[in-house]
Amino acid sequence: MLRENNVLKLYGLFLLFFIFFVTGNAIGRQNEITIIDAMGREVTIKQPVNRIAFSGTCIAEALRLIGVWNKVVGRGYMVIPDKHLYPDIEKLTVIAMEPPGPYNINCEKLLELDVDLLITMSFSFEGFKGMNDKIKSRTKVIALDMFQPDTIKKNFEILGKIFNEEKKSMDYLNWSENVMNKIVNKTSKLSLAQRKKYFFKWSFGGFDEIRTLSDKFSGMTKVNEILGGINIAADLNRAWGGILDPEWLIQQDLDIIICQDTILNGYGIGVDNNEVIRSYRKKVMGLSVLASSKAVKNKKVYMISPQFMHSSGFVIYFAYLAKWFHPDLFHDFDPESIHQEYLTRFMDVDYNLKKHGVFVYPYSTDATRFDQ
Repeated sequence: MLRENNVLKLYGLFLLFFIFFVTGNAIGRQNEITIIDAMGREVTIKQPVNRIAFSGTCIAEALRLIGVWNKVVGRGYMVIPDKHLYPDIEKLTVIAMEPPGPYNINCEKLLELDVDLLITMSFSFEGFKGMNDKIKSRTKVIALDMFQPDTIKKNFEILGKIFNEEKKSMDYLNWSENVMNKIVNKTSKLSLAQRKKYFFKWSFGGFDEIRTLSDKFSGMTKVNEILGGINIAADLNRAWGGILDPEWLIQQDLDIIICQDTILNGYGIGVDNNEVIRSYRKKVMGLSVLASSKAVKNKKVYMISPQFMHSSGFVIYFAYLAKWFHPDLFHDFDPESIHQEYLTRFMDVDYNLKKHGVFVYPYSTDATRFDQ
């Protein structure tokens, strides 16, 4: 009898251990999710994620769009760290280092922050492996592509899953897709002769530094397709960087020039005077390599904040450029109202674009603020 009781006790203990083991593992698995990031890496992330660091403007913007900015404690590379768009950004620990880039971060500072997750850009820069190797034993890292039309849906779905914000992610994606469809439904019908030849100018250095992007740069062929444009630098050997040969540029037939230079105190919600941008545009138009172009003669030189192209809000970029490229085609299309809805509805920013902010020049329904 005693032996039977002992056997029953042992069996009971074994059963309790088995139940604890199985349910404990199940609970552990429920508190983790596994995702495939934009680099094709399988990453398992413990839940919930409460402390985040990021590197890349498009990542910051995406975190704002899905409502988890309050979890951010450290920031890396950003084009324009605008305190009006990103509350208390000046209080965040800066992990970015020079030269600017999504993977050039101060790993010691990052580890001191004890974050649950570092979210960075998936981009054609070297350095991701070296960065990840230094921190992966203590900090999970994922790379997302949040700024290209072909990839944004999948990547927003990943972000929504990580933070349990799938509804906010889908709300933004549906709105963005609707705006993009309005653009593509018109530009897709353009003949080759109707497409605009454009020169894309970008620089960190100044108005007289002439750099551009070829169609080898990630996403540029899609930009051409969406806008109904022809990139005159499409066939250059390098994707980006390097100062152009002025003799080559002066021979090009330019319908439009898009200038997306980084300009100190030029752009942002907190900038109410467009004098800096107006002056910069005049200098660009006066450059000897551009002054005789059709674009300059017809005043088809447009300034736009560099934050937009590599941004989760790229829909704003395409809205403005579509209007500039094909004003007759988009005569009833108002990019500023789209931009306003983006800010108030999704970024939760209470600013009236008719009264505040400089993001583009020249364009506004209010000609007294943005005249040519």
